[in-house]
Amino acid sequence: MLLSTTSLVVFLGFVAYDVWPTGVSVIGVLVVLMMLLQFIMYAMHQFSVSASHIWTAGRDVMGKVVPGFRSLTSVHGG
Repeated sequence: MLLSTTSLVVFLGFVAYDVWPTGVSVIGVLVVLMMLLQFIMYAMHQFSVSASHIWTAGRDVMGKVVPGFRSLTSVHGG
């Protein structure tokens, strides 16, 4: 099924390229960029989650070292 679908898409791509090469090239680049965008967004999400974990861990350590530090940096004041 994968081979059949891939063959059909490649054939239709060749036919479309014969009719309008510039349009097919531009749309192809846009499709590739949109496919890469999901990985860029996933990487940004993972970075923000890891930064949040590092901030929380650092705040917990500082809370043990400096009395009152945890309550000063918490969002809810508790």
